[in-house]
Amino acid sequence: MNKVEQQHFDACASVYETEIGEEYPQWLKWHLIEKYAKHGDRVVDIGGANGRHALDAALKVACETICVDISEGMLKQLKQRPDYLLAEVESRPTPVVASALELPIHDETVDLAWSYATLLLIPDQQTAISEMVRIVKPGGIVILDIGNVWNLGWLYWRRFYLKRGFPGIFPMSRRQIGKLVHALGCQTLEDIPTGILSQILLLPYIDKVTRLRDRIHKKGAYPDLDGRCSKLLPIFANRYYLVLRKKGG
Repeated sequence: MNKVEQQHFDACASVYETEIGEEYPQWLKWHLIEKYAKHGDRVVDIGGANGRHALDAALKVACETICVDISEGMLKQLKQRPDYLLAEVESRPTPVVASALELPIHDETVDLAWSYATLLLIPDQQTAISEMVRIVKPGGIVILDIGNVWNLGWLYWRRFYLKRGFPGIFPMSRRQIGKLVHALGCQTLEDIPTGILSQILLLPYIDKVTRLRDRIHKKGAYPDLDGRCSKLLPIFANRYYLVLRKKGG
């Protein structure tokens, strides 16, 4: 990511959401971390922003947690969060300013690595994902949030990010994802599509003047209507949440 992107995230750091939402896609992100992280594991959140997931992994699951982000402003917000300040120093996540393309972490020293809402902004996703696999131990887990190319929602988000100086967004096809997973020597444990209905909410006024969001993302429904429909037609999903296991170990 370039300076424009760093400045964008620095600028919005003070108002960036800290709570994990109740809608299914947000619930799913934490559910996967909680499912695969174990007490005492060394874990890394790539693109961790203000520590929305990293802080909970450190304090609720008692993991040795590293929060990597390109934005110093985001990591500054992590260090100002009340839960971070109240925690014992050794329990706090370690903030690290770094690019996903060059993680300052030794080979095969991590039990679990995840990246949410980050990879689709990186043109060279293969390198970023390869870096995650590199740092994970044989038998360790990598959780990916990958945008799917066959979804009209990306027309909206591509325009959104281009207007802010980003190079664009970079969703991948299922074929590309499959080839990459195979090349990296990983086994797919879970492949969860979401977002086939969420693209409707991006149409003008739909989200503002209707209650469609409440039906698509009914709180407490895991999976919700969107998740169930996405499972039936995964090729048109907005995102895939992939859980990979690195072979060996």
